[in-house]
Amino acid sequence: MEKNVTDCLERGFEMLQDRRQLLGKPPTITEQDRQRIAMQLELAAEPWSAVHQSLIEYPEVIQALDDLWPQVIPYLIKGNEVSPIHHIPYVVQFMARIGLAEVTPLELKRGVLAALMHDIGIGDCALPKISEASIQRAEPAEKERLRRDGIASRREHMKLGVEIGRKLLSDYRRQHPQFLSDEDLEVILEIIGSHDFSKIPLMEDHVDRKWLLRSDRQDWLKQCHWEADALWMLTPAGIQVDLEREREENTPENRRAKFMFNLGLHRQIINLYAEAYSPAEMQEFGFRDGLLYRSATGYSLAKRLKQQSIPENTQDNTK
Repeated sequence: MEKNVTDCLERGFEMLQDRRQLLGKPPTITEQDRQRIAMQLELAAEPWSAVHQSLIEYPEVIQALDDLWPQVIPYLIKGNEVSPIHHIPYVVQFMARIGLAEVTPLELKRGVLAALMHDIGIGDCALPKISEASIQRAEPAEKERLRRDGIASRREHMKLGVEIGRKLLSDYRRQHPQFLSDEDLEVILEIIGSHDFSKIPLMEDHVDRKWLLRSDRQDWLKQCHWEADALWMLTPAGIQVDLEREREENTPENRRAKFMFNLGLHRQIINLYAEAYSPAEMQEFGFRDGLLYRSATGYSLAKRLKQQSIPENTQDNTK
């Protein structure tokens, strides 16, 4: 796999050049660019190793991930200035951990492949990614524009992700027709095309249930994927990316503050659910401790990440 990854790097840099040119930026790939990508790939090694260990009883799934990862990398390089490459292996790792305990083997396969490709469209977005934190900090006059552009950007990257994912998965299916069915393909693409829907109400001034998951089994795989994606925000790697993006010093105090802010975003999403659904319906969802985790595995992983980030003797009343 290493050779395949290396072979894809130059294609990724060419795609990054094209993106910069379209955005009116200097397209030259610098040594600093290459070092940043090399570091992100190095940071991807640990979660990939964990994925292989977790899925050892599913060799066909591991093989598919290994075959598709080099094809995904160029798109991640193209979008690395918005979302780092190693975000993806972390989400795959968490989806594998959650999926093994919470879904069927068929759903596990679909979930990890969706995790592999869920952000593949970011590098093709014309609009910049706008974080919830930047919207909350904005002046009132600027906040509405940021909300509008933030929603449009999230919808755009999901739409583009479906287009790219359909091509890559269809090509893979032609080579491995027994591994991927038409239904597999559509379920995976449905997750890619909707994985950020539940964050959209954070940017709106009202809550529309159309963006939210349902409490029944039909949306359970989406729920597990959502938890896997959100867990990245609680990892030391994810916290560091957030601090660098916001140009904050990487100190214990800032890491703790960012962790609690991100955990607070999880709670804000559930508060939006509480606005949209009745108390009885919220009971059916079963969000644990008022956070976005409904699966026991996702909640356990979140608690473990909190213990790593915030020593027990400094933790507040947040469970």
